[in-house]
Amino acid sequence: MSHWPRDFRSPRVAALVAGVLLVLSGLLAVAVLVGNLFEVRAIDMLLADPGSAEGFDLLESLAGLEGLVNGLSAFLLLATAVPFVVWFHRIRANADLFLPTGHRLGSGWAIGAWFTPVVALWFPWQLVVDCWRASGPIDPEGRRRTVSPWLVAAWWTALIGSAGVPRIAHVLVRTGPDDGAADERLEGMRTVLQVEIAGNALRLAAAVLAVLVVWRLTEMQVARAAVVVPPEDRPVPPQDSFGARPVSGAVG
Repeated sequence: MSHWPRDFRSPRVAALVAGVLLVLSGLLAVAVLVGNLFEVRAIDMLLADPGSAEGFDLLESLAGLEGLVNGLSAFLLLATAVPFVVWFHRIRANADLFLPTGHRLGSGWAIGAWFTPVVALWFPWQLVVDCWRASGPIDPEGRRRTVSPWLVAAWWTALIGSAGVPRIAHVLVRTGPDDGAADERLEGMRTVLQVEIAGNALRLAAAVLAVLVVWRLTEMQVARAAVVVPPEDRPVPPQDSFGARPVSGAVG
């Protein structure tokens, strides 16, 4: 089988590493979610019986694990970010070979967009969608087939939601009663935990969907690379001062 010229670099190794770490992040999200559910159960026990020793013991045990879980979460976040960004940088470079004029942002944003405040809310989304469209399969007539980016949309929605929900929980903690009755404080704790459960459910969904996005986009590019296009048929237009290239009319 013929393959793309040497400038194509397979993203499979980086995808494998990123995928394994994303799976571990998903498993940790499951553990945190289960812990939250047990915390709610302990609070319900205390609300039903304020003197419940079982409820107090359960809360204390879960509180002791919180520091460990938070440390693991921070470690996994940093450990996953490196191979994921390496993978996406390669995906973006390959997408330039497939469709040089189909990107709204320059290649430098393949790294910077993930770490730049404010624009990190939508620049990565635009980059991934453009790479998704550029990596679509080619039909026998040489036309690029459109592949719906619904998977990317679902992943990005879950990711943004998982980042936003903890802020709601933080606001609830700050505005909750500090000196109210014990029942009021417990009710407030239960409300915060219920919000955290929603956030961790979104975090789990984001991890699962991220694995699917990484796998699908990687396989799309590998399959696309098997279709050879002569170098003269894929010219690269000059970049502007920000590294962006003109966007073809086919990309919305």
